[in-house]
Amino acid sequence: MKRKTNDIIVRKQTLIDQTRRTVFMWVAGVSCLIGASVVILIMLVQALIFNEKVLAEKGKTVKQLQSNIVAAKELKGSINVLNTNEELKSVRTSEDVPPLQSVLDALPADSNDLALGASLQQKLLKNVPGVKIESVSFSNDNVTGGSTDSSGGASSQPFTLSISGTPEDLRTALERLERSIRAVDIRAMSGSSYENKVTLQISGSMSYLPPVKVEMKEKKVKG
Repeated sequence: MKRKTNDIIVRKQTLIDQTRRTVFMWVAGVSCLIGASVVILIMLVQALIFNEKVLAEKGKTVKQLQSNIVAAKELKGSINVLNTNEELKSVRTSEDVPPLQSVLDALPADSNDLALGASLQQKLLKNVPGVKIESVSFSNDNVTGGSTDSSGGASSQPFTLSISGTPEDLRTALERLERSIRAVDIRAMSGSSYENKVTLQISGSMSYLPPVKVEMKEKKVKG
């Protein structure tokens, strides 16, 4: 009788141990499953947030492109209007060039010392009788204009000009400079005379507007 009781106790203890192991394995398995589910859920949430950021940036890009298309159409319309402007037609260099070229001539995209010197010698002062160009020189110290916006603003190309002639002829030359389509900023002027000849030393500058760079940029979206 006592032996049977011991066997029953042993079997019960064995069943209890097996049950404990089974419960432990189930708990461990469920814990691993829950942990993996949480990790996957976090990754899915991060992926969704990243996709939302990407879609938001794409939306901004699409809006910017649409705005640029509208602005380009408006710009084209403004250019067409300028090409019919009578005042621009009256100051163009020849009948073969569009009136809008006068704007580009008035404010070129670079300093171009050679073109500036040719403009002074061959266009502004060439047909002034009695005026002789003694010398023309340019400074490499370009002066940035007052504008400080993102487009960079206009810059000035300093020059020094020496001309000689009679007082009346020099007055005509100065009037030609004043009426030039390209703005001439005379900052200093001095003169000397010898017999009937007057020599003027003129220090001034002409403006130019460096071109604006338009380029596509890439933006990395961080997750």
